[in-house]
Amino acid sequence: MIFLNQLLAFGAAAFAIPLIIHILNRSRFQTIDWGAMHLLESVIKVNHKRFRIEQLILLLVRCAIPILLALCLARPVLTGSRILEGDAPVSMVILLDNSYSMDVASESGTQFDQAIQAASSIVSSTGRGSEISVILTGGSPTHVFDQPLFDSEMVVRKVKLLQGGYGASQISSALNEAFTTLSGMSHPRRELIVISDFQSEDWRAVDQGPESIQSQIESMNIKPGLTLLPISSPSHGNVSVESLDFSQRAIGVKQPLSVRANLSNHGDTPYETARVIMRIDDVESTVTQISLAAKGKTQVLFPCTFQSPGSHVMEVEVVVNDQLSTDNRYAAAVSVWDSVKVLLVDGDPSTRPLGGETDYLSVALSPFTFGRVRLSDLMETQTVSVKDFNEEILNGSRVVILANVSQLQDSQKESLTKYVAQGGALLICAGNRIDLNWYNTSLYETGKGLLPLPFGPMKGMAETSKGESKSGSPSRIVAQHFEHPALEFFNEPANGNISSAEIRQWYTLGDRDDGSDDQTLVLARLDSGDKFLVERSFGEGVVVQMATACDADWSDLPLKPVFVPMMQQLVSTMASHISPPRNISTGDPAVAIVEQITNEEQRLQKETVSIVLPDQSRRTIPTTTQGNIRLARYEQTQRPGTYIMSTPSAETIHFVVESSRSESDLTLMDDAAIETLSKSISASVVDSPTEYLKQDRLRRHGREIWEYILAALLAFMFLELILQQRFARFRT
Repeated sequence: MIFLNQLLAFGAAAFAIPLIIHILNRSRFQTIDWGAMHLLESVIKVNHKRFRIEQLILLLVRCAIPILLALCLARPVLTGSRILEGDAPVSMVILLDNSYSMDVASESGTQFDQAIQAASSIVSSTGRGSEISVILTGGSPTHVFDQPLFDSEMVVRKVKLLQGGYGASQISSALNEAFTTLSGMSHPRRELIVISDFQSEDWRAVDQGPESIQSQIESMNIKPGLTLLPISSPSHGNVSVESLDFSQRAIGVKQPLSVRANLSNHGDTPYETARVIMRIDDVESTVTQISLAAKGKTQVLFPCTFQSPGSHVMEVEVVVNDQLSTDNRYAAAVSVWDSVKVLLVDGDPSTRPLGGETDYLSVALSPFTFGRVRLSDLMETQTVSVKDFNEEILNGSRVVILANVSQLQDSQKESLTKYVAQGGALLICAGNRIDLNWYNTSLYETGKGLLPLPFGPMKGMAETSKGESKSGSPSRIVAQHFEHPALEFFNEPANGNISSAEIRQWYTLGDRDDGSDDQTLVLARLDSGDKFLVERSFGEGVVVQMATACDADWSDLPLKPVFVPMMQQLVSTMASHISPPRNISTGDPAVAIVEQITNEEQRLQKETVSIVLPDQSRRTIPTTTQGNIRLARYEQTQRPGTYIMSTPSAETIHFVVESSRSESDLTLMDDAAIETLSKSISASVVDSPTEYLKQDRLRRHGREIWEYILAALLAFMFLELILQQRFARFRT
């Protein structure tokens, strides 16, 4: 305990005044013996004992009165075991939850509005010289200010301009960022305040649990005070569009695209007539009506076509009356191609119809062209021989297919390696002419080259010079549920059965020497257990390796109707790999290829692109060069929505940023769970900013108890009066 007016505490010495008066009063009386005294000795003895006790009680009460008065004037403050900091400045970090679940609305506004008010009240109360940092937790941790500010009024103005509706809260990363920020602050008094709705899912994802938070606090040189401020409103359920499923392969103009929307009802209220709307480029395309059971899920299938090439945005919205409308829509960007140039390198050309190595591929990739049908093919094929294969032809292609190519010259191999590393797509097909030694040494290069896996021994039915089967047995592609986008089309039986083809000969595909087979994807296997199609990334590009030939010499696959959609799906999926993804998660960078660099003068040019954010504000970002391509990269994608990038060539590129729907289930941590969390991380829990300010004042100034002492003083004065009258009357 300390005294705010320490000098007045010495006034407690006034207790000596009634003591001195008592002593002087006793000295006024003299004892005189008289004859009949012995007759009263027993009575006097009893009364004298009672009288002394009464006088002692009155003396103690009278001595306590000046002591209590002095203590009251000195204003004592209870401090506990800590040193009071008073109005010393504070280093404060506020973690402000601006995730989309904070958009839950009530009569008093959204939860985010309440959080803004709470943060403003707390910041306004900080002392002069305090440094303040605000970190938003939605999408990914984002500092509102580049560095902590010492002007609380400016902090409040900027905080009131913040918007909610960002991605799911990343509380674990935000806490790490907050501890790092606090460690770099200057004041010895430090505070960390978490203002959130405390979604159960958010805190369940905290890395290594509360123990990790506590260990980080204990490892800090100056340990901060940690306060949890829950902001919540009563929840009555919520409906959300969880995701959109559609083929990731390249699609052309007027080609059909099936989009499956996944909807969830997280509440106990069923919806019998929920409207679901599909929009393409903000224009309503299809409307359907569904019923959605309580705690139920459903899917809605939308057929889509695009009338022009370029970047398009499709959006699905479910129209229901729920508390959280932010997650009632889900969007996706789609790139529609005018054409995809495919370069076929024929390793065994022929003048006979369908006798060349790539003839079946040419028909499969551009069937309308060969069939003279008045429809346009997405694939535009060009067939060249090995000797005509060069860098100039290569750079104009989106996909390159090596079909039974014996080997390449060093310059051709170098150009092909550079092409794939910079984002190109390569398909390598086996055949009877390939030089196994060259592929396994020069193209595989012990796992460092283009070839995903080394070619092993040949299997299947060997043939004699007369074309008769000599030994071995054929195999078939295993029918299964395909996960890869190139083959998931065949999960629907109506789209064809690739296991119907008979594979008569194939090369086994071995394992990588560097032990990194986990990075090599097996797209399909044969029923012999051998790998049939494998894929591996190389630099920014992708390489797919097929164990058999792409003509009819080693299998009847090219003769089956399924060969056309199979190759269309495979090559178009590989072509789409060239472009960076247009559908990304909150916090991921939006990257676009602006142009191909063809000369040094073009490389030295400084260019910028503009990007329009979901809130319609505009930013200008510089481009960078990577190899022979110019890239534009925008990092600040914490807010879900559509980002529109405009390149110097007047091309428009859409990026759709979506967040995990983990917060769509509006289940919050209850009081008991929050209390358990607070104890595990040594934090205090407050219900409002007023309660926080009250507790903060107690921590800084202690608890003044002069009111209680004043009450005791008045009680003792009243007691003295009562006792004086009672004792005097009794003696009378």
